[in-house]
Amino acid sequence: MNDINFNNQSPDPINSVPRSEPQMPVKPVYKKEKLDPVLKLSLIILSIFLIIFSFSIAYDLISTAQGQGEVITNEQGGVISVNASATVYAVPDVAKINIGVETSDATVKEASEENSRKINNIVNYAQGEGVLTEDIKVIEYIIEPQYQKQTNGKIIISSYKVKEVVEIKMVKDKVQGVIESALNAGANTVGELVFDIKDKAGYIEEARAEAVKKAKDEAQKIAQNLNVQLGSPLNYSDSYYGEDRMIVGSNFEAGKNEITVNAYITYSIK
Repeated sequence: MNDINFNNQSPDPINSVPRSEPQMPVKPVYKKEKLDPVLKLSLIILSIFLIIFSFSIAYDLISTAQGQGEVITNEQGGVISVNASATVYAVPDVAKINIGVETSDATVKEASEENSRKINNIVNYAQGEGVLTEDIKVIEYIIEPQYQKQTNGKIIISSYKVKEVVEIKMVKDKVQGVIESALNAGANTVGELVFDIKDKAGYIEEARAEAVKKAKDEAQKIAQNLNVQLGSPLNYSDSYYGEDRMIVGSNFEAGKNEITVNAYITYSIK
């Protein structure tokens, strides 16, 4: 006879599966994990750096749009380069003239002696008028044989020509007297009469000072337009040009000479 234990019921085939808590449907997302504290701190620092860098780029773009001068000044140490010219006028007080004598004769000796005699007379008169010896110089001396073709076709030297030209520098008031005496002494050519200034240094300095002032004023205007301050000059150079008065014809009025200085200055900007 089989014993039946009512306390130990046989498993229910339906309810025999273990029961669990009801679960929500699984969402298709990745499971969140906690970040390492050191990595988290590094990401925060990187984010701050990127924000600051972005603001820096934006500031540079704004500065560039407002004025190129400021960007050059702050980052490249820019400069302002200017140039200006000034002209002064002066009444000349000295003159230079070229006087020449040309003589032909059968021999070189005869032609040279006659030519030298005439030149010496011209020089002696000039010195008598107060012209210094160092202000008289020979600038040309030529001896040329003169050829002639004979009836038989042979070419021979028929004579010799000697030409000597001296440059005489004198005070302006002596010009007319020196020219007249030279012609009376046998001068064949008188030319290139030029009036000049004996001491140009003072006039050059006057023109230079005016040119520098003009250049500095121009640099100040440019700096003001760029909204920067003009610094010290970094480089300076100048050039000088003097126009001598050349007289053509019998009019010995000298007029005025021009003296021009061009100044070139480079300034730093603050």
